[in-house]
Amino acid sequence: MTSRPLIVAALTSAALFVFPPAARAAPDAGLPPMPPAPATTAARPAGTSDAGTSAPDAGTAAAAGTPAKAAVTEAPPPPPQKVAPEVFDNALKAYFDGKPRDAAGPLYAWLQATPRTDDNYAWGQYFLAKSLIDLGLTHAGATYLARIARERTNPNVLPRALDALKELTDRPHDEVMIDEQVFGALDLGFLPEETGAYAHYQQGLVDLRVGNERWAGTHFSKLPETSAEASRAKFALLVTRLKQVKDPPDEMVKDFLTLSEDEKLTRESRNEAALAVARLRYERKDWPGALEAYGKVKLPELDPGRASLYLEEAWTRYKLGDLRASLGILTTLDAPSFRDEFLPDKYLLRALIFRDLCHYLPAKRAAKELTRRYADSLESVRGRDDLSQDVRLRRAANAHGGTKRAARFVSLLDLEGERLGRYAGSFGDRLFGHLTRLYDLSHAEAVRVYDARLAEAVRQEADTLLRAAEQVRLMEYEVGLKLYERVKKGAQVVAAEEEEMLSPAQVAFRFDNEYWNDELKSYRVRIESRCIEETP
Repeated sequence: MTSRPLIVAALTSAALFVFPPAARAAPDAGLPPMPPAPATTAARPAGTSDAGTSAPDAGTAAAAGTPAKAAVTEAPPPPPQKVAPEVFDNALKAYFDGKPRDAAGPLYAWLQATPRTDDNYAWGQYFLAKSLIDLGLTHAGATYLARIARERTNPNVLPRALDALKELTDRPHDEVMIDEQVFGALDLGFLPEETGAYAHYQQGLVDLRVGNERWAGTHFSKLPETSAEASRAKFALLVTRLKQVKDPPDEMVKDFLTLSEDEKLTRESRNEAALAVARLRYERKDWPGALEAYGKVKLPELDPGRASLYLEEAWTRYKLGDLRASLGILTTLDAPSFRDEFLPDKYLLRALIFRDLCHYLPAKRAAKELTRRYADSLESVRGRDDLSQDVRLRRAANAHGGTKRAARFVSLLDLEGERLGRYAGSFGDRLFGHLTRLYDLSHAEAVRVYDARLAEAVRQEADTLLRAAEQVRLMEYEVGLKLYERVKKGAQVVAAEEEEMLSPAQVAFRFDNEYWNDELKSYRVRIESRCIEETP
């Protein structure tokens, strides 16, 4: 089973709403400025080069007997060209008629030619953003919504933009641009209740990341008790305090248990709270309580389940002495849906069960299976290779936490970048070129953030693998000693445990490597103990 530091790390990175490790970027990362209107080239005297409008070279001027002159400054760019008001009106009509593709190009052209002080400028940004989102370009739309929130030129548009941004946070998004630069830096005095609650929650998370729990509590105290953000804030505070205490009090376990039954949270959030209860009880050696908490995790029907959840339950049943049930769960983890999961502890637990039942050769084979299956990864670790290129370690790192979120955002940008090509003709060259540059820059930054998180995550997975491999080597040594241990005089085979008769509703059959989703948690292995004991 995982040690306490790993339990705390799992609780910290499990839920999406707890401390997203967004990479810090420049204040305007992901928000490229609107391209300036093209400037006209100033007339140049005859004989000047194409390098600009600078004065003749000082040496040349001296040779000609004339003093060198200072550089000539360029003329200021002309004001934006006026466009007919009908362009904006026709674009809005196209949007409300359900034609966002026809609205996007004219709206962008109107924004390029309209000064930012225009009363309808923010509305133009808003409807351009909504058109892009409707076309499946959510990141581009979020960029314009974030501009509205940062510029705050029109108080009537701002609440609508924030509501639209909040809806985008349920999917992969730019955490720095939306969570930190928008909601984490808002003036909270004028926002509607729901949007204000989300902003308070995000600003409280920012304070928690820097270790200021008192300021975070100030933000969290302003959340309505009936809001989902209030429950999420409680979970964030509990995880923060769990990292600070060595022996969690009973009250903390009760608080996690309460959150696991809070209907305001999503199913995923309630499951994470139940897992927190189970892991804390396991740490306290309350095996029955831990098993009960694992039972509170509710998964969708016909879902194959979580491999890590089943493995933790198998460890709990092993600690309870229910070896056959634990071995049945390990059989579940051999199902095709779990074969790519990174579970090195699975082989260690199987070897322990066989050892306790005195099946020494199967125990030795189970222990060797770990080093055989992960031989390439172990070789990469010991050879100090680039661990991010190892397939198993990379897959394990991408399965959870901030690395998973970063990988999903990179995939989103890849998908939307390909989708952008469909609109090359209808958008026009200017909007299409602008969005192409926007996605290229955002993708480069997203890949940088992903690579940084991946490098740290694969190191943690490699550490998990090395610890499991070390324990397996020790297990092989112990089993070897048992294989060649002399049987003392008077020893006899331990009487097999009497198994309860199967009821008519139960079925026992020889396992033939066939798996069904609705049976995965019900497997039990029939295996007899071969242990012997000494007679007094």
